[in-house]
Amino acid sequence: MGADISSVGLVSAAANHPSKRLSGSLSGTALADIYARRLQLGDPGGEIRKAFDAFSRLVPTLAGDIDHLYAAHHIPGGKAPDALFRGLSMAGMTPPRDVQILTAAATFAHVWRAKQAAPGRPVGINFLRKIERPLLHGLYGAALAEADWVVMGAGDPSEAPGWLDRLARHEPVELSPRVATVPAGTHKIVFDPKELTGGKLAPLRRPSFIAIISSSEQAAALASSDVTRPDGFVVEGPLAGGHNAPPKKKARDKRGYYVYGPEDEADVAAIAKLGLPYWSAGGCGYPEKPAAPDVPPRRRQVGTLFGLAAESGMVAEIRRRVLQLIWQQKLEVVTDVRASPSTFPFKVALVPGTIADPAVYAERPRLCNVGHLRGWRPQKGVATGLCPASDPELYKKMGGATWRIEGAICLCNGLLATCGVGQPCEQALVTLGDIGPVRELQRRLHRIEYSTQEAIAYMLGEL
Repeated sequence: MGADISSVGLVSAAANHPSKRLSGSLSGTALADIYARRLQLGDPGGEIRKAFDAFSRLVPTLAGDIDHLYAAHHIPGGKAPDALFRGLSMAGMTPPRDVQILTAAATFAHVWRAKQAAPGRPVGINFLRKIERPLLHGLYGAALAEADWVVMGAGDPSEAPGWLDRLARHEPVELSPRVATVPAGTHKIVFDPKELTGGKLAPLRRPSFIAIISSSEQAAALASSDVTRPDGFVVEGPLAGGHNAPPKKKARDKRGYYVYGPEDEADVAAIAKLGLPYWSAGGCGYPEKPAAPDVPPRRRQVGTLFGLAAESGMVAEIRRRVLQLIWQQKLEVVTDVRASPSTFPFKVALVPGTIADPAVYAERPRLCNVGHLRGWRPQKGVATGLCPASDPELYKKMGGATWRIEGAICLCNGLLATCGVGQPCEQALVTLGDIGPVRELQRRLHRIEYSTQEAIAYMLGEL
């Protein structure tokens, strides 16, 4: 659901439902950037200060660093509307120490705030495997906050169980980013929690790990080893929003967008035989059909229906614009082959006025100044990040493939704008999955907007 659409407000609203049947996964994408920018907006209500104070109480050796980071980014009363946000350093493969601390603290803060808002209820967090530089530090922040689970997709999640095992014991972990043209493992991101914190913390409760998969073969491979076996799966179908697996037949429509078929649906029966719990995702936002008394309710992960609820992290004006288009049956969601610099297909809502609008896209200067989805390529022995959505000449000069330039969208800036922390010059980018349940709920309510509680009532067949 993009960056911080699955927000503290949305997850806590779902978790607090009286049925106790629901909870949610916070978005862990770009949290250091989001928290740094919200500090520059003034930290309304002092929510970040409270959460950072809780982090400092847990990790007192970093209290001074936290105070310094807060002061460095906080602007009392907020920055001027036309002033640019101060960015974070993205130089080098391993983040600098201040970004490591901010990533861990921001991730901790996000989970801590959700747990404060939903006392006694489980809360998880979702990471993209493809966003590699801050990943280990974000996982550590989630473990420090006692996240109940971590869910991960957009890449190979096989290393995640081991990372969580070691991070819960404050042991060193390493990640080998993929660098074009060089053998795997040549470059590494190494993170030692004890080096960061001083090494005096008690072992943590390890979050459960849920792997996002799209096929029974992938699920079986992960479940076959104690090293890679997750605690459960999210079985994501082609209708899910965000990043998708490519269709097996690589079929495209006349405009070049991916088209999926029956062969792209996972064999859920085969996955069930693996004996691990699983949740279905993609097109699962419709009301649950009554089941036999001895059949437990189906586990589902639902994104789009909740991503457009009033409590989501989407900017209200953008959310209303999207809902109006759905109400008028004028919104199209496509699977764009080229949009994401990650190389994964990406669901794009074709909303006029956003970066998905060809006119807006053509006017935006090509630059990469956030950098989370850069790919790596060696330059004079040093791994250098490249983004096809950046300046085309610079991208080609540094060895980037020319064919990847056309249609590449700056997801980082677009998604940050969608959750309210975009640079003044940046337009939003909306990613959605199946919008059918949204339109059906609107019809039942006879109005365009709805709350999380109304979305839940619809899903549970109570509306």
